[in-house]
Order: sequence, then structure tokens, then C-alpha cells
Amino acid sequence: MKRYGYGDGQHEIWLCYKCGKFVGSAGGDAFFTTLAKKQPEVILTMIQEKILTPITAKKHGTDRRNKTFGR
Repeated sequence: MKRYGYGDGQHEIWLCYKCGKFVGSAGGDAFFTTLAKKQPEVILTMIQEKILTPITAKKHGTDRRNKTFGR
């Protein structure tokens, strides 16, 4: 499974477009965690609106895939 990373500095999402599974880290933001669990389609909207931008090693250091929520 290939996951693509998106983040905004506090939140990170690792998404597999093929199967739809995702994991992420909310950076301590309980509202974001609840939103991602109950309405995961909001994540795609945030990516489309460029609220969450692609994570690159250059931009964010090393790739981090620590799971605090997901499916």
C-alpha cells in the first residue's frame, strides 16, 4: 500500500488513494481527530482546498507515519 502524506504544520494525514485507508497525527487537536474519524471525506476537501499540502522530505524533514487515528 502506497500512502501519500499531507500536512499543515500541526496535522498529518497519510492516505492510500487505491483503497481509501488513512492514518494520521492530529498534533494534540482533539477536534481534528474526531472530525477525521466521523467525517473522513473532510480530509479530501482539505487536500483539494490546499489546507493540507503534500509532505516532502525537503519541506518537513523525514517522513513520519505515526498513527493517532485512521482506518
